[in-house]
Amino acid sequence: MSKINNDLRNMFGKHLAVIATVSKGGIPNVGPKGSMHALDDETLVYSEATGEKTLKNLQQNPKTAVVIVDRDKGDGYQIKGTAEILTSGDVFEISADRSEKSGRPRPKHVVRIKVEEVYSVKSGMTAKKLD
Repeated sequence: MSKINNDLRNMFGKHLAVIATVSKGGIPNVGPKGSMHALDDETLVYSEATGEKTLKNLQQNPKTAVVIVDRDKGDGYQIKGTAEILTSGDVFEISADRSEKSGRPRPKHVVRIKVEEVYSVKSGMTAKKLD
């Protein structure tokens, strides 16, 4: 299992993360998630306030990919993992509090993603899977 390194951790809050999901019928969807952050070395978390396509897709198929890119540096990461939808508990409250403190509405759901693979998406031939 790959872990979230310090470079990746520092990108959250500075750059927009985008999550990719797939519906039960195979229709892809991507959505920006400004509240996404690294909870620890193996977990991403974000507040799901809209409850539309992304949430519905994750309810049907929890496998997901997230990309975060620093366009100015031509650097970034793709993270693959399995999502869990939370409506209560410690992780829910941590993410909900972060959302409220940043001026976002309190979420109905929080998504916790167990990180399974991390890839560099740095421009050029340096893109690779990280250990």
